[in-house]
Amino acid sequence: MSKKAVLGVLAAAIAVAYGGSTWWAGTQIKSSYDVALGELPKQTALVRVIERSYERNFLGAVSTVTLELGCPAEAEAATAPAAATTDVAEAATEGDEEEPAEDDSDAAATPPKPVRITIRDTIRHGPIAGAALAAAVIDSELVLDAKAQAEAEKLFGKAKPLTARTKVGFGGGFTSDFTVAPAKLAEEGKGDFAWQGAQARLDMNAARTHVRYDMTMPGLDVSTASKGVQLKMGKFTAKADMDGSAGWMLATGKSEGRLDSFELNAPKGLGLGAGTEAAPAKAIKVLLQSIDLTGEATIKDGLYASEGAFKGKGKVNETAIDKFEIASSARRIQAAGYKKLADAWLQSTAGAGCGQRSKAQKDAMQALIEQLAPDLKAMAKHSPEAGLDRMLVEIGGHSAELSYSVALAGVTDEDLQLPGNALVLKRGVLKANARVPVKWIEKLAETGAESGRTPPPEMLAGLIEQGEANGYVKRTGDDLVSQVEFSEGQLKLLGKPMGNFGK
Repeated sequence: MSKKAVLGVLAAAIAVAYGGSTWWAGTQIKSSYDVALGELPKQTALVRVIERSYERNFLGAVSTVTLELGCPAEAEAATAPAAATTDVAEAATEGDEEEPAEDDSDAAATPPKPVRITIRDTIRHGPIAGAALAAAVIDSELVLDAKAQAEAEKLFGKAKPLTARTKVGFGGGFTSDFTVAPAKLAEEGKGDFAWQGAQARLDMNAARTHVRYDMTMPGLDVSTASKGVQLKMGKFTAKADMDGSAGWMLATGKSEGRLDSFELNAPKGLGLGAGTEAAPAKAIKVLLQSIDLTGEATIKDGLYASEGAFKGKGKVNETAIDKFEIASSARRIQAAGYKKLADAWLQSTAGAGCGQRSKAQKDAMQALIEQLAPDLKAMAKHSPEAGLDRMLVEIGGHSAELSYSVALAGVTDEDLQLPGNALVLKRGVLKANARVPVKWIEKLAETGAESGRTPPPEMLAGLIEQGEANGYVKRTGDDLVSQVEFSEGQLKLLGKPMGNFGK
């Protein structure tokens, strides 16, 4: 065979191989879309696929999907006052006086109308897609009608509000880069809004069970003309590495974020009644800095646990806050039971809060609660606990601290036969602790006495002594502390029994 013939056969083989790879890639991408859009409505009652099209050719495809977000139309119809009218009619038939139904005003309330968005994906099939070695490269954007486009241009100018580029690997995993354009809006007599946009990168594995993301928002400035309120947020960054194998409501892993600064300046105050002779306006100026957020969740032996913290420093008016910290957690949550409850709640329009003020939706909510009650009780046997582990504020070398937790402990099979309220009274545990510097209380008394809202400072010592004598608080060094505990049906204050509620 001649060299030209060999090269021709080789070129043909490469073309066939490339064409087969391209066709395979297109088939895989189409299948992924079908699966993803088929699963989406099963996750929550608040998202529905209204319309979709997938126009495929050899080198690529265009997918267009319209999603409806919010309560479905039937939930809105269920809030019509028909239920209340029926109640009145039935009462009249039985000879009773026609009176408005108990929740007539609530029944007329309707949920917000759902919002529809259309997303268009322009797909280039691999193995070489858009100069990248990948199964596909997908460019996504919002599709806006003429009216929506005009409104968007007021905020984003000619830039596309939201765009994304996704690189799909041959194994099925993908990396997506999202960009939200900067936005500005200035209305005379109302205020200004300036947002510097956002960028994010998301990496997902082929099984859709593991995700990593990084996000950055450079900043935000908002001001109002009427009260002169100014709000500024500095750079915010966040990242996470999460495993959703047990379901994304039970995602495990670590996440963290940082907000460089948060400023709020309200020279005329924020109160609705401020600025009158009875309630003069008081300027408020808040500056928070170096705000760190952390979170971690785990599943061990079938029990889910999570913890999160929020801390930083700042200043309120002229008072410097050396440190503030808020930490909360949940422990011993049965993962299987929690997932079942979460799925049922998210898939129910009643759980989603759609029109639950109507009689029909209230009935649906009650039915859902009764349906989930056995699973809630089963989870109780694992002694679930949640609470505020610590809320701490440090000013001028002194700190105040608050914490509480709620739990169920020692639940037996026999206890599970009890009604919910009786179970909580018998096996519920509540603990709360508070510690406040006496100097802070004295300072608050001085400030409050000027407005007549608190007793004068000279009465403060007597009130503290009276509180100690009654067993409400005790003095420990420079602090006042108190402790409340409810367990085994008994309430204790600073360790002393106060009642026997569960007996």
